[in-house]
Amino acid sequence: MKPYEAFSDLIGRIYDCALDTRLWPTVLGEIADALGGIMGDLSVVHPLEPRLIVAAIYNWPDDLVERVAASAPINPTLSIGLTSPLCEPLCTTRDYPELHQSRYWRNCFAERGLYDYVLAPLTRTVTSFSSWGVVGSEAKGPFTDQDLELARLLSPHIKRAVAISGVIGHQRVEAGTLRAALEALATPAMIIEPDGTIRFRNRAADEELASQRALREHNGALRAMTPDAAKLLAGLSLSSDHRMRRGFDAFLTDTAGRTLHATWARLEQAGEEIGSPIMLLLREPETALMTPLASAASLYHLTTAEIQVLGQVLQGHALADVADLLGLARSTVKTHLDAIYRKTQTNRQAELVSRIMSLASPLKS
Repeated sequence: MKPYEAFSDLIGRIYDCALDTRLWPTVLGEIADALGGIMGDLSVVHPLEPRLIVAAIYNWPDDLVERVAASAPINPTLSIGLTSPLCEPLCTTRDYPELHQSRYWRNCFAERGLYDYVLAPLTRTVTSFSSWGVVGSEAKGPFTDQDLELARLLSPHIKRAVAISGVIGHQRVEAGTLRAALEALATPAMIIEPDGTIRFRNRAADEELASQRALREHNGALRAMTPDAAKLLAGLSLSSDHRMRRGFDAFLTDTAGRTLHATWARLEQAGEEIGSPIMLLLREPETALMTPLASAASLYHLTTAEIQVLGQVLQGHALADVADLLGLARSTVKTHLDAIYRKTQTNRQAELVSRIMSLASPLKS
């Protein structure tokens, strides 16, 4: 199979998980294989508590899952998830090169034949984030540029599948449940045939079609209003050939100059009543939530090392504890903390924490 065909098939499998969440462990395994890793996970993290909840895993030993969850208070990387761009993959060997010296790594991963870990934040609140990740082996070594690019391409699809499955719930969906779930989405969602015939559309899709800025309805089928939309519909028509791609992802420009992110996936887990049609999702590029820690990183131009130190300080750790957790010399941590004090114009830890936590959390485009 050609690389683009394998990629599009994997996209389709990811959206199958939106309809049947029991598939996540299997599909996480397929994602791990694609990246050359040996373990995969979906997790929700609360860095400031700190607490980690594993939502789905592939090939993680039970004792390691328990140890990682129990070791959340000493995990030095958790705070980075509150500052990093959504869907942008992070890599241990590139972004956290000191992690292997940390107490967390020694306690959880050492002497297990594990080496690198790539993860990407998917969603975020002011104090928590969700992410997906793949762990690599010592035999493989560091994840490559090609691995990270594939992770970057997959992340938006995983994010949407997680969002949809959160609306639907944790069960295999039937036709009525799928339609009800799509109706609950705030963005345009449709179930269509490869020839463009519309089998279902939610209220947001009604409004989008009525605007006739990218797509419109004619005799119960989709019609294109722009060249980009025409390319989208041409891709849909090819999907009836099961040798073709199962998924498609593109940006469309409508007649008003607005950009839409269009994703479709051929469904194979939707239930017998509606067979295997296509789910089409349209949305405007998403805004990113800025947490207090992310706001501080941007406002005060903090380095990655300074963000890690600040994240530990926000959890109430003293200087010696931060050094131990991060696997750094106390003098190195003090240098980073002094730089943070200087940049934030504070002098004491309590003052620093108060200033950071009082930062507004605006939405930025």
